[in-house]
Amino acid sequence: MTTTLMLIASGILIGAGITVFWRDIQRSRRKAFVVPRDAAAATDAEVEITIARGDDGTARKAARAKAPVLSASAPAPLAEAEPDRTAEEEARRARERQRQAAIEERWVDLQPTLAAGVANVNAVLNPGQLAVGSPGDAAWSYKNEGFGHYRRLLVGDVSVAWLRVELCDDDRLHARVKAHKDNLQNINAAADAPAGGLSPVGVADLLSVCLKPAAAIAAHGALMPDAQYAASERAWNEVDGIAAAALKATNGAFVQAGAWIVPRGPPMWEEDVRRHRLTLAVMVYEADVARMHIERIGSEMEVAVGVRDAGLIDLGRRRRIAIAGMSVHSLAELIASCAWPVIGRYRDTRMP
Repeated sequence: MTTTLMLIASGILIGAGITVFWRDIQRSRRKAFVVPRDAAAATDAEVEITIARGDDGTARKAARAKAPVLSASAPAPLAEAEPDRTAEEEARRARERQRQAAIEERWVDLQPTLAAGVANVNAVLNPGQLAVGSPGDAAWSYKNEGFGHYRRLLVGDVSVAWLRVELCDDDRLHARVKAHKDNLQNINAAADAPAGGLSPVGVADLLSVCLKPAAAIAAHGALMPDAQYAASERAWNEVDGIAAAALKATNGAFVQAGAWIVPRGPPMWEEDVRRHRLTLAVMVYEADVARMHIERIGSEMEVAVGVRDAGLIDLGRRRRIAIAGMSVHSLAELIASCAWPVIGRYRDTRMP
């Protein structure tokens, strides 16, 4: 008991000593000063410079009352301009949310028509040669240019290309085919049609324009992928769900920091490394500041972040986690730890 009381008394004395020491430091700082800008203005007969000493609140109030009013040509104080910029930014974000909500609602209304149109196309295609797969989750494209989903173009049970269908600001439905491999780029195609009054037949016609090059090549058996490609696709599909969930969890944590990570498209086959890779953009206050790659390498998942500026190369990260025992939480932590250095660096400089 005595020891406890002595420790408490010692703590009180130490705290009191620190308080006195800090007060002395603060007092030593309160000296008269004139900043360079005020010194230059001292020759103006209309300007009165008041130097305050001590900690007299009344004197400070009197000095502020006598301070000259800034002329119309003088720059406005930063503290007064900041609320205006913040209000303008909030208004812009509110308009963007309204725009996105209207397009998303319109997209939902189009779903029965889209489903019927895809069914009409698949009824015409030879399933053994080419077929349009089921849709993924609807999401905004890179830089929020359109809202829609991806479907796979399948040869048997192997995907050879992505079909992106999305609704844009112009109220037109856009369809785009992009091959997974560079040697199949001649099947890439795009088309669009007005979304207003679109029927299942109209959707089928739109998709037929996009699929015509792929269907012509598939008829000659030239779309069949090699064994390594097929194995890589199957390996990625095993972890695709957990990767998507981890990315969603990471973005939920980053939202308060004004940052998020946006896929630039679905996972794609990279010929130089001979495997599938998901490429993402690291965004800070709507600015694209870095690239992230998520890929499966053998029995591990790798997350890598790189920046364009060679002077900031120390912000890059490359880390791996074993797939065995990997959870959504552990992968989300890995993604966040790789992205945060570059987010933290740009967040302070780009804060609205």
